[in-house]
Amino acid sequence: MPIEILTISEWIGVSKKDTVVENPTWEEVEGAVRALNNRNLNDLYLQPARQDPETFLCIGGGDGRYLVSGSIGNEEFPTVVDPAKPSDVVEHLVVGGQTGDYAGNWIVDLETALRAARSFFESGDFGGDVQWERV
Repeated sequence: MPIEILTISEWIGVSKKDTVVENPTWEEVEGAVRALNNRNLNDLYLQPARQDPETFLCIGGGDGRYLVSGSIGNEEFPTVVDPAKPSDVVEHLVVGGQTGDYAGNWIVDLETALRAARSFFESGDFGGDVQWERV
C-alpha cells in the first residue's frame, strides 16, 4: 500500500507552511526525513489514504534525534521506542513547531526513524523491525 500524501511542515515562528507531496516516492520520503533539523523543519506526516486523515505516521525532531509516532483512527497512538534507553529520563525535542518534553526511550536515531518510515511507507501500518509502544 503506497503512501498517498507526504506533508512536510516548515515553521516560521508560530506559523507554518505545509508542502504536500501526493504519491511520494521512497526517495522523497527519505529526503524529507533526512532534512528534519529540529528547528524550522521539525515534523512531517505520511498518510496512507486520503479518505482517512486520522491514520498517519509523524516523524518529528531532526538533526540525529527523532520522535516517530502516529495515529490509527485517532484512537491508538503507536510510538517507536528504544528499549536500550530509560523511559524516566526527559529529553527535549522540537516537534510541531514547539519544544516538548519526551520520554528518553521515545527519542530514536536516524537509522531507526528511517526503518520505521520505510516500513510504514511500504505497508501503511505500524510494524517492521522497530519496537512500537501503544500510548
